[in-house]
Amino acid sequence: MDLLTSKNNNNIPSIFVLFGMTGDLVAKKIIPSLWHLFQQQRLPNHLAIIGFSRRDLMDTELKTLIKESIEKHGGVITNEEEFLMFSKLFSYQAGTFEDKESFSSLSSHIDKIEAEWNMCANKLFYLAVPPTSYEKIFKNLAEAKLNLPCGEELGWSRILIEKPFGAGLVSAQELQTLLSSYFKEEQIYRIDHYLFKEIIQGIENFRFSNNLFEDIWDNTRIDRIDIRLHESIGVENRGSFYDSVGTLRDVGQNHLLTMLAAITMEYPHGMSPDTVRKNRARILETLSPWTDDSVSLNTFRSQYNGYKNINGVSPDSETETYFAFKTELLHPRWKDVPIFIEAGKRMAEARKEIVVTLKHPNECLLCQIGPHAPNSIVFRLEPNDEIVIHFWMKKPGFEHILEERVFSFFLYEKETKVQYVEEYSKVIYAAIAGNQTHFVSSEEVESEWKFTDPIINAWKNDLTPLSQYEPDTTPSPVVLRVELDRDHVETTSRAGAIGIIGLGKMGGNIARRLISKKWSVVGFNKTPDETKELVSEGIDGAYSLREFVEKLSKPRIVWLMVPHQTVDEVLVELISLLEKGDTIIDGGNSPYRESIRRGKELESKGIDFLDIGVSGGPGGARTGACMMAGGKIESYKKLEATGFFNDACVQNGWGYMGTSGAGHFVKMVHNGIEYGMMQSIAEGLDLMHSSKEFKLDMKKVMDVYSHGSVITSSLVSWMNDAYKKYGEDLNDISGKASASGEGAWTVEAGRREGVKMPAIQTALDVRKASQVKTSYQGKVISAMRGEFGQHPVSRGEDEPEIITN
Repeated sequence: MDLLTSKNNNNIPSIFVLFGMTGDLVAKKIIPSLWHLFQQQRLPNHLAIIGFSRRDLMDTELKTLIKESIEKHGGVITNEEEFLMFSKLFSYQAGTFEDKESFSSLSSHIDKIEAEWNMCANKLFYLAVPPTSYEKIFKNLAEAKLNLPCGEELGWSRILIEKPFGAGLVSAQELQTLLSSYFKEEQIYRIDHYLFKEIIQGIENFRFSNNLFEDIWDNTRIDRIDIRLHESIGVENRGSFYDSVGTLRDVGQNHLLTMLAAITMEYPHGMSPDTVRKNRARILETLSPWTDDSVSLNTFRSQYNGYKNINGVSPDSETETYFAFKTELLHPRWKDVPIFIEAGKRMAEARKEIVVTLKHPNECLLCQIGPHAPNSIVFRLEPNDEIVIHFWMKKPGFEHILEERVFSFFLYEKETKVQYVEEYSKVIYAAIAGNQTHFVSSEEVESEWKFTDPIINAWKNDLTPLSQYEPDTTPSPVVLRVELDRDHVETTSRAGAIGIIGLGKMGGNIARRLISKKWSVVGFNKTPDETKELVSEGIDGAYSLREFVEKLSKPRIVWLMVPHQTVDEVLVELISLLEKGDTIIDGGNSPYRESIRRGKELESKGIDFLDIGVSGGPGGARTGACMMAGGKIESYKKLEATGFFNDACVQNGWGYMGTSGAGHFVKMVHNGIEYGMMQSIAEGLDLMHSSKEFKLDMKKVMDVYSHGSVITSSLVSWMNDAYKKYGEDLNDISGKASASGEGAWTVEAGRREGVKMPAIQTALDVRKASQVKTSYQGKVISAMRGEFGQHPVSRGEDEPEIITN
């Protein structure tokens, strides 16, 4: 039974001690929430609430404080008799946190209540006080033995503390050490009230209680995640506090990362509090670590004009009132899904939400007719509590045109909610019940600070300069300006211009990819038929290198996708036609040492040179490749600034590897690894296919391997496709496993560097041997090569020779 929806708390005798009774937190949140629980009949039948503060309060003053708190922050009191019953639950203990005698008196006060009830009660100590008072309170509670239970099942002492849990990782660890000195972890209830918001809790059930989206809740179907916490209010009378904290520590380190954990955590089997909390912590531990460069590139901070005029704010304050950053989780389920998080004060409107944007369908009916955007799911906390699903339907009428529709359901009408009451009612209720599910664990706190500290430290060193924004506006920083699913963004403007020499399987598909991204592509091929075919698909065809160069706008970008043996031959004529400032890219599989030489030669002529290894095969070239670039960093950044990588590559599938030759070196090693992986797959399938003990259905085996196994991969999926196409005996597949050179180059590079490579060497030896005597392993390798590289695979087809050096 869910403790947060049952009324079992009525049978748990409890004594609730409020340290800081006369402070704002108690008045604004705790008393109104207790009143709400009282009206809902969700408080224990035996409950005593003891206020503890420095001020002396008479009974009449205490009642007035309680009444004013309810009327100002919790709604109206319509029944005076009901209020009197509620106020009788309260008593007051004057004292200071430093004074042992005050805690001795508090202990006697509690003993008296338990004696009247003739039972042992749970004690809940709520610290509605600054963290500087924690140590004194913890120590004196322990001195009075109020941190110990008075019974076996009842009588637990529980401590409730509010964020911030430290001001950084070190202080958070110090706080944990202090807490651990006096309390066990099961007694510690760290409050992040966002975990008690209905929408955040509802995410668990939206995901795990339905069979609707959870199977696609990963990087295969989700394009990006946006989490924002925009507040229209400013800092107002909290200047001194806020200036010492800033927006990142106030809401980013806790609330926003809590929201991220809720939307990305793994299924908590059994839903035990310990499992849920561990799963939240584990997903946060996979956040990509920051470096100075990534903080500079992917974070933004700003302060609204007029903030420095607020009482308590330093006149030279560098405190941010708005921040944004881009990050990702390195968890296999979420890797490469960009996550955009932002929060700020004095925004144009109050908007608190999580937006999960899905990837666009590979083939989308009618999507090219009229406007279109990917589907999205919005979990919104403000201005309304609602979940909204955006999707597309045919517009009614004769025309086949799409229009956007939304499926929305409200959890609350906005006017029925009182700020904080709902969440803090649940906080108190869960603490009474002893349910820690939605309280923050020490592991979560540590993970959050480990992620946040590097940003804070880098900002102190001004690696991300503080900007300004006008109040009641919402900044639009560059770190958030990433187009959604660029494959399907409708635009009439050209994105960039490039020339491609070599329009075969790879070059032709790169051209098609860029055309689909609105690039202007000039194409040249040694044989004109391929050029003519692509002209019909949108390229500007050229039938000589001179015509090719003349059609390109300056500064020119030229992509070579020709066999490595002919690169120099092409360059001799091409260089004479180009000018200083132009860029040549070798996108083929050239030996990296040749690329080092070419980089030096072209640099002497004032022409930029990049060697870019391309992975993904012809299919990847068409749908988004993986690219590894070498060359001068300035040349790389110049190309990146055109948007080329963003348009030609799969999301986050490109990077700068180093100076000239590094791109082709990394791609060479990539292909060597590929040889070894293919060989291990071939050996395993050969063993299963040859098994005399079991008659295995190889298609079924590979189908299972392709769905969620540890070895699930592109190669395994391609082999799965090959079995479906050719049958498990692969009768129509050549057993001569060919090679194109990179495996041998990798082994040779290993020899030069003194690195042993037995797996890749064995893969090469098997391929060589298959030229003389075919084998099932050779068939498997040929089948995979045919699926991803469209290499000849049928028996009798011409095959390239094995390259051994």
